Amino acid sequence: MSGSASITDGLYTASAEGAVIELPSRARLRVGPNGTLRVFPLPQLLALTPGARTWTWSFALQSGRVDVELPRVGRNAVLASMGKLSAVVTSGHCTFLVDGSEVTSANVEGELKTLLGGHWQTIPLGWGSTLSKDDPHATPKPGLPGPTLTLGQRMWFAPSSAIAMHGFHWTAVPGAQRYELRVRRLSDGKVVDQRSTEQTEWSAALSPTEPGRYSLAFRSVDAHGIEGTWSPESELRVIGVVLPAGAYSTEQAIFLGAGQRVQFTNTDGLEMTYIGAGRYFPAVGGASLYRGQKTVIGFRMPGVLDTAVARLEPRGLFADVKIGPQRALWPRDPISIDIQVKSKNGEIPPFLQVIPTVTLGLDPVNLDFTQDGNTLHAVLPPSAQPGPWIVRVDVADQYGVSLGHDFLEIAAQPRKRPPAAQDGKGGAAPPAPATTVSAPPIPAAEPHLAATD
Repeated sequence: MSGSASITDGLYTASAEGAVIELPSRARLRVGPNGTLRVFPLPQLLALTPGARTWTWSFALQSGRVDVELPRVGRNAVLASMGKLSAVVTSGHCTFLVDGSEVTSANVEGELKTLLGGHWQTIPLGWGSTLSKDDPHATPKPGLPGPTLTLGQRMWFAPSSAIAMHGFHWTAVPGAQRYELRVRRLSDGKVVDQRSTEQTEWSAALSPTEPGRYSLAFRSVDAHGIEGTWSPESELRVIGVVLPAGAYSTEQAIFLGAGQRVQFTNTDGLEMTYIGAGRYFPAVGGASLYRGQKTVIGFRMPGVLDTAVARLEPRGLFADVKIGPQRALWPRDPISIDIQVKSKNGEIPPFLQVIPTVTLGLDPVNLDFTQDGNTLHAVLPPSAQPGPWIVRVDVADQYGVSLGHDFLEIAAQPRKRPPAAQDGKGGAAPPAPATTVSAPPIPAAEPHLAATD
């Protein structure tokens, strides 16, 4: 399947990189570097369990290491012969090692029985047996235990689609040459990452993982490269965020507009708190800015000190709108409109689209804005309609969230007085003669009437 090997009279010798051989039963033999074995070309029907016989493929390991991986499908087995010791794998992952006069069989994650001198022995999960001068009966013994997780983060926020988990520490195990750590997705059991190290910590970033629930386990590997059992799994949680339109997030914070609310995912069973609450309470699915100000929210698993912190901050985006000249008169002055998008936190998200709306009175005006970076510019020509006029500029993003506005009152330019009349000699014409109007005569006063009895 991979790697390379030389074949002489049916004897495989793997290259320095090793080789993988797949049998017709879908069992895989992972041959270690320079390992030597003979694979028999036909299976046998063996009575390994009561009832029907089992199709069994066989190989003889002469030197080196072979890992057998047998799927739990159908009634199949793999028989490994290593001198006086034989072993049968009926499922899972088992390891065989021939190193001089020592022969080792180990049940890593499977089902294994050994046969020595007509005596069968079941090798429990995580156990192994070594046939040597010191142990002529190949007595099964437990393998190295897995280390225990001590310090490390257990929860993360994924502000985008995925985040890389990191920062794990575990106890040292006597006799361990190295350690393996494994991350599984709990929803389907799929292994999403597996690493090996000689240290008792992993500070580098693992493969990015999507929001969800995961498990972390460790196992020890001895000097022969034989893996022990996996430690009990510790739950990891990646909390996702669902942002409203126009909001955005960075590694530092989630930025929301006024009145917006962020939704959290994968918070089932968690506890949450916020600064000022003074206690933890069952987690809810969403949150918004408290009084429009920066809000810090913490999530934790019950009984676990590690806390994942979400920082909610006002979006802080605004448009600095300038309309001028301030004492504009029409039809004398064209109106210049300049819009500069700014951010209080110094970051303008690349997705932001600036949409200006210009109105003259109540009527919208279509203008062609030119954009240079975060600055937009347009010119509004004088209107032919009677004034005075009010020009208003409203700026929003593509989601309709307001960024800023401004307005300008424009007066009509005063009309010039007509020029004075001129005489024929170039001087001012004499004033027109005054017209005399006779006043009407005043009637004589009527005599007082004498009082009568």
